[in-house]
Amino acid sequence: MTVTTLSEINLNTSVHGALLLLLILAAIAASYFAYRKTIPPVARPWRIFLTALRAMSLTLILLLLFDPILSLTRRKQETPVVAVLVDNSASMGLVDEKVDRKEELKRVLADPLFANADRKVQLQYYEFSHTLSEKNDFAPDSLTLSGDGTDIQRALEILNEKMAERYFASVILLTDGADNLGENPARFVQDYPVPIYPVAIGDPSEQKDVVLSNFVTNEIVYAGNKVPVDVYIRSNGFNGNRLPINLVQGNRTIDTQTVTLSGSGMEQKVRLHFTPEEEGLVKYEIKLPILQDELTRANNTKSFYTKVLKNKLRLCIISGAPGPDFSFLKRALQSDENIEISAYVGNRKGAFYQGATLPSQEELEKFDCFILQNYPQKNSSTGPMNQLKRAFAKGKPMLLLNGKHTDFNKLWSLKDFLPFATKPAQNQEHTVSIKVLPQGAHHPVLRIYEDDLENQDSWAELPPVFSNIRSVRLHEGATSLAAANPNRAQVARAFTVPFLSVYDTGKRKSIALLAYGTWRWDLLMHGVGKKNRNYLTFLKNCVRWLTTKDESKLVRISSNKEIYRSGEEVEFTAQVYFEDYQPVDGAEVTVQVPGPDETQDLTLVNIGDGRYVGNFQVLSGGDYNFTGTAYQQGRVLGRDTGRFSVEEFSLEFQNTRMNEPLLRRIAEESGGQFYLSSDLATLGKNLSFPKKYIVLKSEWEIWTQPAVLIACLVLLGLEWLIRKRKGML
Repeated sequence: MTVTTLSEINLNTSVHGALLLLLILAAIAASYFAYRKTIPPVARPWRIFLTALRAMSLTLILLLLFDPILSLTRRKQETPVVAVLVDNSASMGLVDEKVDRKEELKRVLADPLFANADRKVQLQYYEFSHTLSEKNDFAPDSLTLSGDGTDIQRALEILNEKMAERYFASVILLTDGADNLGENPARFVQDYPVPIYPVAIGDPSEQKDVVLSNFVTNEIVYAGNKVPVDVYIRSNGFNGNRLPINLVQGNRTIDTQTVTLSGSGMEQKVRLHFTPEEEGLVKYEIKLPILQDELTRANNTKSFYTKVLKNKLRLCIISGAPGPDFSFLKRALQSDENIEISAYVGNRKGAFYQGATLPSQEELEKFDCFILQNYPQKNSSTGPMNQLKRAFAKGKPMLLLNGKHTDFNKLWSLKDFLPFATKPAQNQEHTVSIKVLPQGAHHPVLRIYEDDLENQDSWAELPPVFSNIRSVRLHEGATSLAAANPNRAQVARAFTVPFLSVYDTGKRKSIALLAYGTWRWDLLMHGVGKKNRNYLTFLKNCVRWLTTKDESKLVRISSNKEIYRSGEEVEFTAQVYFEDYQPVDGAEVTVQVPGPDETQDLTLVNIGDGRYVGNFQVLSGGDYNFTGTAYQQGRVLGRDTGRFSVEEFSLEFQNTRMNEPLLRRIAEESGGQFYLSSDLATLGKNLSFPKKYIVLKSEWEIWTQPAVLIACLVLLGLEWLIRKRKGML
């Protein structure tokens, strides 16, 4: 209920109030003397009426002359708003051993506290799972209990923003506390502006269930190699049961291991294996059988994709001269049993040591990748360069590692295959450190650790290396992943010299590292008690990225992952090129994803350089194919297709018991109180709040109001009419 009272009326003018009052009195007096005696005489009531008309019209004229402003001040008593947040996630639909959570939630919402509309507070209902949505016409039967994740922190954050202009009094939180997304809500509510009253739904005891909680395997593997898959399961209530764990590809079981369940809630590890046979993207599933009386079957399956590369990659390393960079490079790549290396090292005469020569053109083009390290040099013969040029023209990838004596004049004969639009300009040797740029932070070449912060720190702690490059300009289609930081400055600045750049035209790939002395990333890290993980992984990432073949399509559209959990957002990225492989901006790029019930359509947003992005909420579990099309001025530039999978498994079934400790902490940290669903009698007492008023001020500029001018004219006209009818002078 909102109560508004008028507390103050003010009339402000451009002159002092006393002077205005004096003038009004003078106008009234003049009106009196004007009608004290009339010719011809008229009755006294008419004289009084005419005096009033004259006084009012003169008063209005005076007010109009002095810019009057009428101010009204009112006090409005605000109604306290109590936000009722109802958890609509999938875990709220579970049936515990003791409680049916859906029925318990309905019973709570039927309590007189929520059902009684006659109260001094306003209950505003919201549903939440991974986000928050307002429900003006809330009904318990409208709850779907199908949300794919619970983010209490985000729901409270959005709620606080929505309540910015209202008397936000408190929050009633109806949930099982199965928070599995976002930040810890107990820490977030320490500075929350209002108390929170969690009402626990569900059974706090461990439920009888078997959960496939996690797995670890390689994302990229080689055909013919045996690959381990470490599976982690957690069980409650099935102590001593023997359970087979199956690794499945399509309709075929690849491996099976049996585990005796502990039933204690602790994770147990089981190792499975698979041996991929063909190159490509292959989907596997880990499956647990459904046990009798198990809480839910939704957490008994997980899926993953792995990218299978050919068994042995053949690399050709050509170095301009012996040196530590070459030695460490060769040793690092030889540590990978899936890589076969042929190395050629130049001597002072421009030939290769031991009288070696490059193989025939046919044999040369059988290599999967070429690495040019400190090559070519001034004395290098032109024959090998011509052979390499023909190989690169056929799409062979190249990793260019700059050296102290690299001759960019000779190297420029390969300009069509390099990331550079201009020949690199050289200067004196100087030390530089690698500065990973935002576009390189998530690129597979620089991805050493999954955690973003850990990955960033691992690059920042590497020792400096050397460079002799002053400037270079990249092709439009090339990307600078890292810049050369000459002084390891921590302040924000522009890094103009690319340290590491990649170039993917669709027909061929190349990587250029414009620094040397990278052996220091190996040897010197051991000297400070660290390991050479960055150096080894970086080189292998380069080889993998270069040898992973993409079709030479003008339109390439892909999802950011192959496997999504139910409810997760799918992010699409697209690259669009003209026939000459120049990037296309301003195209219309759409993606269609057919589902079991409907087809979802998505239009991607242009972010420059022929790149487009967009995302949408993922569908229900299953395998999906998508089709993307790029248009420009009604013309189809090209199409691309792809696929991804959505797991039936949801985070909502990872931890299935009601999380009472978390809900108690939320109440304590926010200044509220924790309630069980069976004890709501005292909750209403906490919904009594102090009165709060807001002051509302309204102003009217009387002199600008047409009604005032009309009133003045009416008064004067009425006075003239009466005088005319009475024959007055």
